[in-house]
Amino acid sequence: MRYGWVVLLVAAVGLSTACGSVPLTSPPERTPRPLPRPEREPVGPTEAPGRSPVAEQVVRIARSLLATPYRYAGSDLSGFDCSGLTAFVFGKVGLDLPRTARNQGTIGHWVAPDELARGDLVFFGEDRAKPFHVGLVVSDPGAPLTMIHSSSSRGVIETEIVSSSYWLERLRFGRRVLRH
Repeated sequence: MRYGWVVLLVAAVGLSTACGSVPLTSPPERTPRPLPRPEREPVGPTEAPGRSPVAEQVVRIARSLLATPYRYAGSDLSGFDCSGLTAFVFGKVGLDLPRTARNQGTIGHWVAPDELARGDLVFFGEDRAKPFHVGLVVSDPGAPLTMIHSSSSRGVIETEIVSSSYWLERLRFGRRVLRH
């Protein structure tokens, strides 16, 4: 028993020395990074689509909802959360999406972040298995990646992902649910 405590004490001293030896410096300046490449390749077609009429309609509907307030679990014009917004928009074009970001992340075809196009869903999280946020891509391939989403602090807004360190660091994958 005594030997176990000695090992634990030595390990604790070693850890505190290692952590304490890191010099305190200011963080490096943030510059936009390229979109992350996934660890695994997609299953199914992911070629960049042209501008389909349905994708254009989805983007138009989403833009008409800008400035709608945020409402937890909201899925109508009185307020939206992120997945409520995407479910509402796709419902307007006749596509039923699951209610949560996590479940929406399982439908359609997987798309790498640098191949996202108008009308695709884009997912954010700490890891790939549990997305905590979803947005709707409104930019064209090659343009700065932009989404419309429901922000808990600002309601339905348009955000350029690449210029936001918060969203860029949490960007995980996309899903293409529309036929292009």
